[in-house]
This record gives sequence, structure tokens and C-alpha cells, in this order.
Amino acid sequence: MSKFSSMTPGRPSQSPDAKAKLLESLRDEAPQEKLERVNFEVPASKKTKLKIIAAKKGMTVKEFLTDYIDSFPDE
Repeated sequence: MSKFSSMTPGRPSQSPDAKAKLLESLRDEAPQEKLERVNFEVPASKKTKLKIIAAKKGMTVKEFLTDYIDSFPDE
């Protein structure tokens, strides 16, 4: 019997428990809320205007609209 017969593939310094602890520590603290799609039609000129406004702020349309919604008072 070889002295290496008990070796397994993977990082020897990382046990399965250590890997689970690492993955747990990398999670976001707050549970992520379920995402839902919002889809509606606007004239091309309004879409262009929205994209320009968002770009001038260095944001995507999604980021811009999400921030706008977040600016509303909670009900």
C-alpha cells in the first residue's frame, strides 16, 4: 500500500467545512429581494431622452430608474 493512497484531489488546506464557511462569509448580509421585470412601451424620442439623461449621470437606464423609484417616500 502506498503512503499516498489516502490523498484526495483539491486544496489540502481547505476542508469542506472551511469552504462552506468561506462561501457563507462572502454572501450579502441582507437577503436579496425577488426581482420582477417592468416592461412598457414609450415613443423612441422619450427612450432616447431617458438614455441621454442617464448617461449624463454616468448611469444605466435601469440604475437611473431604480434610483428614481428609491427617491419616493415610503408609504
